[in-house]
Amino acid sequence: MAIATKETKLLESIVKRLLEVDDKICSISLIGSFAWFPELARDVDIVVITESELPCDAYLDAVLDFQKPVDIVVLRRGERAKGLALALRAGVLLWGDFEAVKEATNNMPVPTLKDAHDWLALAREALEEGLSEIDPDRQDKRFRTAFNLLFEAARVAAMWFLDTEEERWGELRRHLPQPLSEQFRQFINTLHIAYWYDGDYPQDRVSDEFDRWQNEVSSFIDGLQNLKGF
Repeated sequence: MAIATKETKLLESIVKRLLEVDDKICSISLIGSFAWFPELARDVDIVVITESELPCDAYLDAVLDFQKPVDIVVLRRGERAKGLALALRAGVLLWGDFEAVKEATNNMPVPTLKDAHDWLALAREALEEGLSEIDPDRQDKRFRTAFNLLFEAARVAAMWFLDTEEERWGELRRHLPQPLSEQFRQFINTLHIAYWYDGDYPQDRVSDEFDRWQNEVSSFIDGLQNLKGF
C-alpha cells in the first residue's frame, strides 16, 4: 500500500481514536479506494471487529472531526462480513489480529455471473431514478452511482471469470487476457474514476452515454463468458 505521509498520519490518528473508545477491538482494517488510491478517495472506509457491545455511534462519534469523512462498519467477533467480505479480504489490516478478519470472511463465495447481471440491472435503476429526480445535487449523485454500478458489474464479472476473491482493480486487470484487459482499464478510468469520483460525465447526454457504456460492459461480460465456454 503506497500511502503518502499525510495519509499515513490520518490512518494512525483514526486507529488511535478507535482504540481509545474501545479496548476490546480485535482488528481495524482499511477497505475501499483509500487503501489503493488515497489521492482519489473521497472518504476513508474502516471495518472494526470487536468483542465489545458498544453501539456503532460510539465509533462514528470518535472520528467525526477529521477533515476527510470516515465511515465505520462494526462487526462483532465471530460475525460474518457477508456483503463486505470481498472488500475486507482485499483490504489492509491497520491494527490487530488477522485471525479475526479471516473468521469474518471465511467461506465467502466468489461472485457469480448472476451477480454481474444484477449490478447491470441496478445501474439501469439508478439511471432511471436520476432521470426522475428534481433536485440537481441528488440527480448528480444518482447518475454518478449509475455509472459506477456499471463498473461494479464489470469488476464482479472479472472476479467470476478469474475465479478469485481478489477485487483490486489493478490485480484483476493484470490477469485478464487482451483485449479484455484493455476494456477493463477503460472501465476503471472512465466509469469509476472520471464519472463517479470526479463527476466528469457528459451532463447534456447522460442517457446516451449510459447506454453506450452499458453496451460496452455487456460486451465485456459476453467476452468473458465466451472465453470460459459458457
